[in-house]
Amino acid sequence: MKNAALILLMFAVALPGTICFAQKDTVMIETERTQDQDFYYRNKYRYLDVRLSDEDRLLKIGIQPFKPGDNFNFLVFTVHGGFEQKINTSLSAVTELNSVMTWSDGDAFHQQGLSLGARYYFLKKKDIEQGRSGNNCQGVYGLLKMSDLLSLVTIRSDDPTAGPLEHQADLFRVLQGSLTPEIGIGFQQRLDYHLYFDSAVACNYNILENDFGFQISFLFGVLFSYTK
Repeated sequence: MKNAALILLMFAVALPGTICFAQKDTVMIETERTQDQDFYYRNKYRYLDVRLSDEDRLLKIGIQPFKPGDNFNFLVFTVHGGFEQKINTSLSAVTELNSVMTWSDGDAFHQQGLSLGARYYFLKKKDIEQGRSGNNCQGVYGLLKMSDLLSLVTIRSDDPTAGPLEHQADLFRVLQGSLTPEIGIGFQQRLDYHLYFDSAVACNYNILENDFGFQISFLFGVLFSYTK
């Protein structure tokens, strides 16, 4: 009888501790689960806020490193600066300043050009109505612009007649204008509050030189948005 009473007493003492440990594990699991959910929703709505935010104008700075292929012995690198101002929900005006640098064996080409144009975001009104986007400059767009209306061209060429110990180069610089309308389609998206990418496919026609062109661009950089 005494042994049975002792066993019951030991069981009564151990049971609250077991329940306490079980409750502690349950609380820890629930806390970790809550933290994971908070992290998920915090990041989800962070990027959702980027898409749903409104903006009236953008200031963009980007780069476009581009190497055509192994069959070409030159490298093209573009630094892009742009200012985009919304006119209405779907339409915006764009001012761009591009600095294009090209290198080849013994030659270097540098062009700084000013371009003016407009973008029309096809799906913007529909996305706003369905709650998928704010009134901003993100999404699929059609573009129409005048490329390199005014540009400063600098050409540096090594002198082929110079000796191996001589470093002589011819430097040529000229300010020129062009009439090159460009039409295309592209997609611009913010990756974060201050990061973006912008890709486009376009064709152009140089009226003065009677020359057609085609280009694919991919820009990645930082931006700053402003609202009224």
